[in-house]
Amino acid sequence: MQIILYPSQFDVVLTENMFGDILSDEASVLSGSLGLLPSASVGNHTALFEPIHGSYPQAAGKDIANPLGSILSSAMLLDHLGLKKEADQVREAVNWTLVSGFVSRDIDPVNSYSTSAIGDLVAGYVTRHADQANKSSHQQVNQSTII
Repeated sequence: MQIILYPSQFDVVLTENMFGDILSDEASVLSGSLGLLPSASVGNHTALFEPIHGSYPQAAGKDIANPLGSILSSAMLLDHLGLKKEADQVREAVNWTLVSGFVSRDIDPVNSYSTSAIGDLVAGYVTRHADQANKSSHQQVNQSTII
C-alpha cells in the first residue's frame, strides 16, 4: 500500500522474485502502464535487462506490445556498460515519444501506434540527435516520418 500511496519514500526495494513481481505489477499504475517499466537483474558475473512484464507472448506477431519498457531496459544495459551518454539519448527519445503522444494502446486505446512504429520513432529520434562524430559510425536501418 505504501509504494502506491507514497512512492517517493522508496529509493530501492529489495525482495524475492514472486513478491517483487507482485509489487512491480501493482506499482505500474504510477507510470500508467506495465509496458513502460524497465528492469535489471545484476549479479557478480551476469546481468539481464528486460521490461518488468517479461516476454508478453500474448502479443507475439500482433505488433501491439508497448516497446518502451524494452527500450528503457536497453538504456539500463548501456549504463551498465559505462555508455551513459548513449543511455541518456535513448531515454530522451523515449521521453519525446511520450510527450508527443506516440504511445501504444495500453496507454491510449483510441490514438495509439504499433510496436514497430514506436520503435521506428525512437530509432529515428536517436539517429537525428546523435553527435556528428558518432553519425559516421552508425548505419541507418530505418527512418520514421511524422505527418
